[in-house]
Amino acid sequence: MRLLAPATAVVFALLAAPSVLADPAIDKRVDAVFSDDAVILTEAGKTVLVYRTKPLDPATEPGRANYVSPLYAPDGTALTEDKPGDHPHHRGVWWAWMKVQANGKSVADGWYMKNLSYFVREKRFLGDAEGGGTLTLEVDWIVNSGPELAYVARETTKVTVRPLKAGARRVEFDTMITSRVEALGLGGSEDDRGFGGFSIRLVDPEHLTFSSGGKTIMPNGAAINAGAAMGFAWSGGSNAPAWTIGLTCKANGQAVTRWMLYNDRSMQNCVFPGRAPLILKKDQTLRLEETVVIRPAAKKKL
Repeated sequence: MRLLAPATAVVFALLAAPSVLADPAIDKRVDAVFSDDAVILTEAGKTVLVYRTKPLDPATEPGRANYVSPLYAPDGTALTEDKPGDHPHHRGVWWAWMKVQANGKSVADGWYMKNLSYFVREKRFLGDAEGGGTLTLEVDWIVNSGPELAYVARETTKVTVRPLKAGARRVEFDTMITSRVEALGLGGSEDDRGFGGFSIRLVDPEHLTFSSGGKTIMPNGAAINAGAAMGFAWSGGSNAPAWTIGLTCKANGQAVTRWMLYNDRSMQNCVFPGRAPLILKKDQTLRLEETVVIRPAAKKKL
C-alpha cells in the first residue's frame, strides 16, 4: 500500500470530514490548506469550501478547473453539486460563457468546457485582522482550438471568507478578466435566455424556492428580471438543507438583475452579459463581484 504524503493526507481528511477537528483549542480564524489540485479554505478546522485549481481528469476534461465545489454550510452540509448526472458540465460555483471569441471568431465554449482550459499559475492566501481571509488565484485562459495554443485572457480571482457572525457565513468572489487579444468576446447561450456568467449548482434543486425584494419569484423557463439580490431556500424534502442562501452579483460595478432560475435539475445563474457578447479590447478588464450569504433557515412554528 502506498502511503500518502503528509500534506495530501491532511487534504483527504478535510475533504472526507468537513466537520472534523472540533477541538476547542483550534484557532477559529479562516485558513487555507494547499495541495497540487485544490485549495481548501477552513474555519476552526471545518471546511468552508474547496477551490479546484486543476482538473481531476485532465485527459478527458482539461477545462474542469478554476471553480468552487463543494461549498459548505457552517454545519458541514454540502450545498453544491459537481458534475451531476443530468448536467455533467455543471461545476458547483463557477463562471463561464458558451461564446468565447478572439478577434471576432468563436474559439471556445467555456460553458461546455470545449477548447478552453485554465492554468492556475499562482495561488496565495492572506488572513485579515477580523479572522477572515482571502484566497487569490492568478489564472491564464488557454484556447486550444487552433493549430497552436492561444493565451486569450488573464484572470485574477479573489475569494474572501468572512468569519461566522450570528451563525451566518459570508463568501465574496471578486474576478477580474483581462483580454490578452485585440478583441475578446464573452457571450451567453444563443437563445432568449442568454444565460452565462456566474452560476451555482445547488443541491436538491427540485425543492428550491426563490425570493427577491420581499416577493416570491416563480421560475418559468425564461430569464427573469428581478431585484439585485436573490434568495434561495429549500422547502420540503427529507434531506433538504436547513439553510438559506442570499446572492448578489455585479458586473463592472453595476448590479445584475436578470436571473436564470430553476426548481428542477439545473443551475442558478446571474445572467451577464446575455446572448450578445461583451467585447473587451486588449488589456481591457471585466470585473465580476458576487456575494454569497449562508444563513440558518427560520424554524417553523408548531
